[in-house]
Amino acid sequence: MHHAGFFDIVFVVMFILFALIRVPRDLGNKRARHVESRKGAIEKFCLLLVFTGFTTMPALYLFTPWFDAADFTVDPRLGWLGALVGATGVVLLWMTHRDLGREFSQTLELKEDHRLVTTGLYSRIRHPMYTAIFLVAIAQLLLIGNVVVAPAFLIGFTILYLARIGHEEQMMLEHFGKAYKDYCLRTHRLFPALRK
Repeated sequence: MHHAGFFDIVFVVMFILFALIRVPRDLGNKRARHVESRKGAIEKFCLLLVFTGFTTMPALYLFTPWFDAADFTVDPRLGWLGALVGATGVVLLWMTHRDLGREFSQTLELKEDHRLVTTGLYSRIRHPMYTAIFLVAIAQLLLIGNVVVAPAFLIGFTILYLARIGHEEQMMLEHFGKAYKDYCLRTHRLFPALRK
């Protein structure tokens, strides 16, 4: 590994845990029958940005000298904060996948017999998976000592989130009607409501 600093290793461990949680569900989702999909060109482009920011660019940073000119030394306080934020993000990601079960989809799709999940983390937050991914992206920002690669995932995921969230909630509203409208009234998108 071209870079092998402590916080680079923490990032790699976080990445591996993220993949171990996510990849089996992505593969299982591909086998499910979908009744509605809104995966257009913009969605595909945004997913490519996310993949590039979280996978391709960190791999190039870790294993090649291509981004060396933009390297800096990570402040240990920020690095440890990144490790804590990343651990929180990974645990939250695991919990969201546990709560969603077969309803998980990486893209804007609804499965046959799709049900509205409002239990577990979803009883307090409408999109806790996005919260988890934002935390992992912030962890990358804090852990990687490179001004180009560190923010790449956060930038890519923010673009995806802003492009997708309105369409996703509209799709859920059209599919679940009043049940989803009522759910929106008692929850926030990314953080729990301070009071019920």
